[in-house]
Amino acid sequence: MEINEDALKNFQNSKFDFVDAKGNDVDYNNLTDDVTYTLRDGKTVVEDDMKAQDVVDTINNEYGRTLNV
Repeated sequence: MEINEDALKNFQNSKFDFVDAKGNDVDYNNLTDDVTYTLRDGKTVVEDDMKAQDVVDTINNEYGRTLNV
């Protein structure tokens, strides 16, 4: 599981963030399936009970896109 560096930067500059089940910030270099993650928009939960692969896929798929102009 590898997060694209540009996608991660784009995600970190967005209004969304991931926290672990205890509400702690996520260390994207140490994702594990032993922990569940929550995608938030501020304090609002967008998606809960996500596994590490879900986090990687969300960031890469939603924030790693390039626009063809």
